[in-house]
Amino acid sequence: MASLNKQQKRAKRAKAKAKQINIHGRKPAALDDDLGHLDEPIPEYTLAMFSKMRDAEAVSRSEMLSVLLTNLAFIIIDHPELLDMENADDEGMAATHLAADMLIDYRMWADGMDRDAAQAWLSEPQFIADFSAALDVYRESLEVSEEKAE
Repeated sequence: MASLNKQQKRAKRAKAKAKQINIHGRKPAALDDDLGHLDEPIPEYTLAMFSKMRDAEAVSRSEMLSVLLTNLAFIIIDHPELLDMENADDEGMAATHLAADMLIDYRMWADGMDRDAAQAWLSEPQFIADFSAALDVYRESLEVSEEKAE
């Protein structure tokens, strides 16, 4: 795993690139969904990500996961307090836990599932394989970006 300093540099470059291509500036589509089934209010930045994920999921699950991973990186930069370092061995594990929590909340938001059903969806072998593949693609894209920056 790359050092914290290197990860921060990567994150800054990614954030600058995102601003350049204006993926951060979009507002979520009008959300008429009843969010009362969720345990607590969802922050606007999370709703924006969920809206992008829903649009991407219409294309494919891998697109949805790509949107999650990319947006989650920016959310962590802006809100590092979301990483639960007390219950994780390292930052990568804390980010994985956060991604899992976001996926559960997304499924509850998008489909009105209860928490148990959303967790079961997250535990399906095919979903785990798809998430692993999306994570590999995301890591490769970071490495390519880093090589181009050097």
